[in-house]
Amino acid sequence: MRKDIEKEILKKIKPTAEENQCIQQITNDIKKKILVQRKKVPYLFDVLLVGSIAKGTYLSGNLDIDLFILFNPQVPYKHLEKFGLQIGKKALPQWTIQYANHPYVRGTYKGFQVDIVPCFKVDHPSKKISAVDRTPFHTNYVVQHLKENEKDEVRLLKKFLQGIECYGAEEKIRGFSGYLAELFIIHYHSFKNLLSSCQNWRFGEFFNLDKGRHGTFRGPLIFIDPVDPTRNVASALSKEKFQIFISACQAYQEHPKMEFFFPNPVIPWPLAKIEKKVKNCVGILIPKPFLVEDILYSQIRKACKNLVALCGQYDFLVEDVSYHVNDYITIFLKLKSMVLPPHKFHMGPPCDKKEHVSFFKKRWRGSKYALSQPFERDGRWWIEIKREFTDVPLMLREKIKDVNLGKHLTPLVNKIEILEHEQLINDRYAVFWTKYLDKKMPWER
Repeated sequence: MRKDIEKEILKKIKPTAEENQCIQQITNDIKKKILVQRKKVPYLFDVLLVGSIAKGTYLSGNLDIDLFILFNPQVPYKHLEKFGLQIGKKALPQWTIQYANHPYVRGTYKGFQVDIVPCFKVDHPSKKISAVDRTPFHTNYVVQHLKENEKDEVRLLKKFLQGIECYGAEEKIRGFSGYLAELFIIHYHSFKNLLSSCQNWRFGEFFNLDKGRHGTFRGPLIFIDPVDPTRNVASALSKEKFQIFISACQAYQEHPKMEFFFPNPVIPWPLAKIEKKVKNCVGILIPKPFLVEDILYSQIRKACKNLVALCGQYDFLVEDVSYHVNDYITIFLKLKSMVLPPHKFHMGPPCDKKEHVSFFKKRWRGSKYALSQPFERDGRWWIEIKREFTDVPLMLREKIKDVNLGKHLTPLVNKIEILEHEQLINDRYAVFWTKYLDKKMPWER
């Protein structure tokens, strides 16, 4: 049964001869448009196809073209950016500027997404000037070490990772990159072998294809880059996605089915059902700035962490935090309680810490929040005080301006809305709440 499923999957995801011919023609067309600009740029450069198309591991219908413009390392960095962008803009009829370590051009050509990225043509990865200088070496390594019959194994793994929502090293996903998937097949030789072996993985699982010297890393998974041993290819992988992958492999081994590769869409629950399940939640609605996704999602996670800390500062215990991104960013905080008693007993220093006791008494003497005089109990000093806030939404409205939400989100603080229960139960959030409350894995839908 499993072999039949995987055979059927490959029929769907393996590019046809026509697709291969088409992508080759389009790639050649863009290369010519790039190379014709050699006369207009004061530096000699080469152009190189990299990524999954160059490696022969791309999926049907997922034909993104990655072309690198290679400049001599002696070219000034600012000129690499300037002329790299100039070349990319001239080669593509429609384009935008994207950012990684430095800007590059992304556009479309005859319906295909194309990235044109300038880099330095170094003779060894250790001499890289920018991080993307390694990419041609990654492509070359896979081309040299991945056997022809293993390319379909990579395709199965990539589609499996897509289906379980673990594919992509970008900040939005924090999963497995395409390069990492290729390295795993080089190591295990087949999708089947990987599935069997990963069920015994533990946090900190380690791989090194070349068995040579390498850096010291921490994380759920460590795979030393055979091209650059100072780098962990799996550095972006989150603990959550690591655990989901292992669980998915175990589940697929037990009950293989198409849904691991092509999951069913989320069917939203009725709003009445959602309303019954959503308790003690508050939302923070933030306008979505125009940012590169990696920066955006990094700042959203930072905002989540600091909002949880803010709630804790005022004794509101956050049990869970999540977020939803569309035209706006919505951060959801699930609290143990939305309302707290109006007063509490505040713990001071041990009685034998004279200097601290003196400071404690001085601090609270005459405070508008003090409801009693400091007193001793069980070897410590205490005081009964009035809480500044007893209501979460009110506290957030008053204090969110003091939170570091990230470089690009903090300036939007005056446009932030605090959403209460009735504002969270609507069609905009129906799919989010269904996934959040249902807890089903993608293959279980």
